[in-house]
Formats: sequence, C-alpha cells, structure tokens
Amino acid sequence: MTVIGLTGGIASGKSTVSAYLKEKGIPVFDADASAWEVEKAGQPCLQQLVEAFGKGILTPEGELDRSHMARLAFHDPRTLQQLNAIVHRAVEDRRDRFLADHAGDAVVVLDAPLLLECGWEKKADTVWLVDIDPEQQIQRAMKRSGMTRQEVVDRINRQMPLEEKRKKADTIIDNSGTLEELYQKVEKALRGLSA
Repeated sequence: MTVIGLTGGIASGKSTVSAYLKEKGIPVFDADASAWEVEKAGQPCLQQLVEAFGKGILTPEGELDRSHMARLAFHDPRTLQQLNAIVHRAVEDRRDRFLADHAGDAVVVLDAPLLLECGWEKKADTVWLVDIDPEQQIQRAMKRSGMTRQEVVDRINRQMPLEEKRKKADTIIDNSGTLEELYQKVEKALRGLSA
C-alpha cells in the first residue's frame, strides 16, 4: 500500500485533487470531514470539549457552536492548543482505523490541510502539495468564503509557510492553470508512484 499525504493551503485546490482521486476509486481519508464527525453530538470527542471548555460551547440543540468555539480558540493560543489536542487525537484514531481497513489497497490518500503541521507525513510514503500563486489563493478564498482579504491572509499566516511546505513535499502540483491541466498533473503524479 502506498500512502499519499495530500496537503495544501486554503483555496489551493487540494479538495479538488482529493475529489478527483476519489472519483478514480482511490480511498481517501478526509481529515477535515473527520474533524466535523468527531465533534458531533453524542461523540466522545464533543464530551471532552465540553469538559475542557464548558457547556457554553454548545448550541441549544447540544451541537458544537463552531463559531463560538472558533472565537474562543483564535483569541487564546492555549485554548487553541487544547482544542487541537482533543480533536486531533480523535481524528488520528479514525485515520489509523482507515489505514488498517484499507491495508489491502494499492494506493490510499490522507487528505489533511495540516498534514505537515501535525506530523502526519510520518504516516505517508509520499507527500503531495497542491500549490498556487499566493494572490490567486487569496482571491479564490475571498470569493469562496466571503471572508475579507485580511481574514484570508490571517488564516494563511496561521499555517506553515508555503516555502517550508515546498521543502517537505515530494511532489508539488501547481494549480495556477485550468482544471484540465490540474487533472493532467495529478495523473502524472500517479504514474510517478508506479515508476
């Protein structure tokens, strides 16, 4: 089994690459989707978050109030660290189950925006970085999310610098062109795995 660690910054096109690989029948573990799953009502992870931060982080329906939690975390580094520790542990448990369940597959993907920040490259045989021109990235993120330029820049600045990610990546997939060009680059990267 070859494990591809797939990463990229906000609005880089990582999710597009991930969806394309999934369409090709390659099993993909989506770390972001898994984080949403473990934070749902009834999950042990949400209970741990309530124990750490109090019932004020819940909506009246007993779900995680994500915007309230985000405000708490982004204004206090200790809160962010504690939040990440709880959620990352739960997501890593799911990741390890995914890898065990797909041990017989030729290729699997760990799709994680914070792949390198969390040390998940140690679980991967190869790291693919979806790369994009910084200005293009900012424009796409603003258009997609409705965030202001400053909010996008702040979010980008909270991640590992792109230069660092490039140094740690085995394959860099440039996404500054068309969708068709992106798919061709992914195909080339896949061929490189079997070479």
